[in-house]
Amino acid sequence: MYRISTLATLLLLAACGADDAAISPAKTYVVEQHAEESAINWRYGGVDEALTVARDSNKPVLLYWGAVWCPPCMQLKSTVFKDPAFIRSTEKFVAVYLDGDSEGAQRWGEHFAIVGYPTMIILRPDGTELTRISSGMALDAYPRVLDLAAKQTRPVGELLAQAQQDASKLSLDDWMLLANYGWFVDQDQALRQRAWAPVMTQLARNAPAEPRALKTRFKVLELVAKLVEAEQPEQALSPAEQSDAIVLLRRVLKSKKLLQENISELHYYGVPALKAATAIGSDKRQELSELMDRTMRRVREDQSYTLKDRLYTARTRLLIHKANHPDTELPAALVEFASQAAQWADSQARTPQQRQSAINYATYVLEEAGLQDQAEQLLLAEIQRSEQPYYFMPTLAEYAQARGDTEAALAWLKRAYDESRGPATRAQWGVLYVQGLLEMAPANVTAIEAQLSQMVSELAEHPGAFYQRTRSRMKRVDSQLRTWSQAQDSAPVLQRLSAQMQPVCDAVDAAPAKQDCEALFASS
Repeated sequence: MYRISTLATLLLLAACGADDAAISPAKTYVVEQHAEESAINWRYGGVDEALTVARDSNKPVLLYWGAVWCPPCMQLKSTVFKDPAFIRSTEKFVAVYLDGDSEGAQRWGEHFAIVGYPTMIILRPDGTELTRISSGMALDAYPRVLDLAAKQTRPVGELLAQAQQDASKLSLDDWMLLANYGWFVDQDQALRQRAWAPVMTQLARNAPAEPRALKTRFKVLELVAKLVEAEQPEQALSPAEQSDAIVLLRRVLKSKKLLQENISELHYYGVPALKAATAIGSDKRQELSELMDRTMRRVREDQSYTLKDRLYTARTRLLIHKANHPDTELPAALVEFASQAAQWADSQARTPQQRQSAINYATYVLEEAGLQDQAEQLLLAEIQRSEQPYYFMPTLAEYAQARGDTEAALAWLKRAYDESRGPATRAQWGVLYVQGLLEMAPANVTAIEAQLSQMVSELAEHPGAFYQRTRSRMKRVDSQLRTWSQAQDSAPVLQRLSAQMQPVCDAVDAAPAKQDCEALFASS
């Protein structure tokens, strides 16, 4: 419940007082990012300035939206952002790095309808969005897609409309941009309230037959979209679609090129596709399961894949077994494979960026294997060395709560909030702590009000942080608070918080953020 997720995905220090944490939440991050990413000529935080430079230089803008604690962001930093080919490609852009806690970042996030960290957007010099780049591509695909985006002049929404109306007028480059668009973080920028699956079906049908990898990519996206949008994924496919899915999975699993280009989708949706396309106990299920399992073992030993992809082979193998043997214990050898994969990732991840990513994903592998105690020990060790240890503390709170130790769970959530940095991040971790209090200590009215009051005070100092992610989380906890206040007969608490919130709302100047702000803690 308390784990920070990211599209994403999605997808998250020594103790310091909350007053200190609110003093200068953005400057430290800017310095850190300059130190980390000096190979890329990033401009930090200044989107308006970047657009001005883009107009003067007639270059498009590469906007990166991330956070220092975000594991998928760290995955990008330790792989893509270190790739010389990608770095060279960024020279064709005005590259702007927008940390979610920097001044005005959440407002820009709302402007561009960004929700998940990380998101990469290509803009015209006039600020018009051209495309969003998927964060799940093969490493060598990033510079190729960035090079294509540098030449693009038509927004991806126009390309999508053209693909649906007269696909013959699209170039191969146009199709490549559509194939590598960030569909998972689209936020209705291209889809425009259309369902994802039918659109992907049409693109898969209209895409050129060659290169085959391009056609396959759209078929993979079509299959994933159907699974994502189905209420019951195991019943998402018709008999004909099941046959097509089997052929598609075989093709991807048997081709190294196709496998590398679709490994992310395979890790997250391969087993759901297996379950949707085949019946448990059938020959087809057994054949495809064995092929997928063999492929995972091969990827685990292949150094051309990222650390995360090699680590996640253990999780995928566990899911394959569970799909076929839902009522049996995991084999000891498979559990050991997962344990060793996590230990391997721990030993291989050396830089702070690598570790923030690897340790996060290792906990998922260990949890899937039923090794929660090992996952907990891994996190307890990591918070002693991590630069953003607060990210891992909500997971430790989950573990404590699962074994009935609510005192320890709440202590972890409080410590995570106390040690977090940045106005948007502190609001997010503060909401987690409040949610923990509401669930595990609802009668502690004093603590709940004190925590919320502190969060509101910090937002009053940084009202620009209220937009986007902060706004959505505050709305979520507000709904829970209304139910809680009725059960605890604590309506006066909400009245006091509503009055305290007013200066924040006065400083928010964009609807619907202002309306949402004024509705927080208001009487029903």
